[in-house]
Amino acid sequence: MDVELTKELFAEAAHSNEKGLHGHSYRIEIAVEGKTDPALGWLIDYGDIKAAVAPLHAQLDHHFLNEVDDMMDTSLAGVRAWILERLAPKLECLKDVRVSIVGDCAFRPVECPPDKAAGLPARVRFTFEAAQSLPHLAEGHPCRRLHGHTYRIGVGAENLGTLIEPLRTLYEALDHRFLNEIPGLEAATSERLCEWIWQRLSANVAGMSVVVVQETGTARCIYHGR
Repeated sequence: MDVELTKELFAEAAHSNEKGLHGHSYRIEIAVEGKTDPALGWLIDYGDIKAAVAPLHAQLDHHFLNEVDDMMDTSLAGVRAWILERLAPKLECLKDVRVSIVGDCAFRPVECPPDKAAGLPARVRFTFEAAQSLPHLAEGHPCRRLHGHTYRIGVGAENLGTLIEPLRTLYEALDHRFLNEIPGLEAATSERLCEWIWQRLSANVAGMSVVVVQETGTARCIYHGR
């Protein structure tokens, strides 16, 4: 039985190119193919894929790609090639490595319906790409290192249509930036970013109700202005 399997993982990393210092949430897909083992019923244990890629993932996640050993090109193609070269000798059944960015890499606001389970009203959501570090944290903490995220931002208000232009201005101030260089965001935790966004929008947006900052697919901060 011929099959193809995919193992997906994510890395929060910064890099610098012609657009300056910024960062992304990277999606990395490891694709393998081959024949299933009749006795085990699988091609390979997903745990073996994870174990093979773990040392490489550790060099990328919460790191500055321009300083990763032997990474000469920090574009998506360059990151893919770097992983592929090192992973191929470890996984005989490796078919491909795919690397992409989680966000839109453009200002594309989307209206989100209320989320009753989370107590969230309707809101406008957009993403931006930025680098940051949290220098006040202890040595050895991964967030102390220079890294990056695709930030997912949600803002609620009485009239969602009134949010678009203020959010566009916000996007232009934050996207492809090193947040530590922005006054008030020298140590931009999700909590501080929520408050910073609220302070800049609430005076001009009627009935503003919530700011949501999501750094990764599994972590978000919700702020109601209190």
